[in-house]
This record gives sequence, C-alpha cells and structure tokens, in this order.
Amino acid sequence: MMKLKTILFSLLLAILSCKKSDENTVNTEKQVPVVKLSYKDFLNNIQQKNEEEKKNYFFKYINSEIPEHWQNTPWSFGGTSREPQKGSIACGYFVTNILSDYGFDIKRAYLAQQASSVMIKQLCTDIKYFSKREDLENYVLNKERNQVYIVGLDFHTGFVTRENKDTYFIHSNYINHQGVVKENTATSRALNASKTFMIGNLKYPLR
Repeated sequence: MMKLKTILFSLLLAILSCKKSDENTVNTEKQVPVVKLSYKDFLNNIQQKNEEEKKNYFFKYINSEIPEHWQNTPWSFGGTSREPQKGSIACGYFVTNILSDYGFDIKRAYLAQQASSVMIKQLCTDIKYFSKREDLENYVLNKERNQVYIVGLDFHTGFVTRENKDTYFIHSNYINHQGVVKENTATSRALNASKTFMIGNLKYPLR
C-alpha cells in the first residue's frame, strides 16, 4: 500500500512539473515581440528589387502593404506627410507620395495639387468615365485581376483595386478627417457621395 502511494505521488509530481513547464513555454512564446519593418526600411527593400520584380510587386504594394503602413494616418486639406502615422495627408498627396516612394518619376507636388483628372490623364491608360458607382465596379470586375487604378471623384481621389470578386477604395478619407483607409467600394461613403467617376489603369513602370 505504501509503495502504491509513493508511485501515485511521483506521478502527480511529474504531471504538475510538465504542466508548469508547458505554461512557461507558452508564456515565453507570448513574450516574443513581432518586429515590423519601419517604413524607411520597407521602402529600402523595395528599391533593392530589379525592374521586373517591382513590376510584379506593384499590386501588392498598393493593395496590401500601403494600407497596412498608412492606416489611420489622418487626413487634412494641406497634409503632405511622407511618413505614415506622422502629420497628416491629403488625398492627392497620398496618391503621389506613395507612387514617388515606389520609384515613379513624377511631379509629385504638382500633380497632388491639381484636379484628379490631370493626374489620371498623365499617369494612366485606358481611361473611362462613369456616372454610377455600380458601373465603375462592374468595369473593374470585368478587367484582369491584380490591377491598380486611380479614380477621380467630384472632389476626391484614391486607388481602386480588385481582389477576386471584391473591389476596394484605398484613399485618405476626408470624411471626419478619418485618413488613410482601405474599404469596400460598395460601402465607401466617399465613393457613394460622388456623382462622377473617372478611372484609369495604372502600371509600373509608366507607359
């Protein structure tokens, strides 16, 4: 009987020891920080790519990377920030600054201050005009995937992209000074507030 109690006690100690060890392992894993590249390092990595690599990476840059880095950087009419989460950014400067950061040889400040139609005509091909948001979406959905577009609204501008059957508006949102956001085109207040839509296909490098 005594021997049985000794064995059971030893098993209990072993189980408790394993549980404590597992908890320590979990706690250690939780404490490992996730290191995110600074925006400067992120851009430096892009500049290390050759032209073919940059051409293939451009969609991901606009559709995924830029919204992640710039999200919630506030909008202001005169915002010209070159770094996310610092200062503020107007819609035109949001477009031209990040294109310049990628390596587009453009008149960054000049284009940011013009009507979006000027920027689209200078940078894009296959330019179309629509009077309904739904027509804009249908147009994009009927084009090739992984394309980047610049859209000009009544008094606003930004990027439009497509992921499978979803279309997105990536822009520095002036409504409530929200700032940079990636949102579904169907529910975008800024898109739905516009009566006119001008859209052009944007590729790297420029035509």
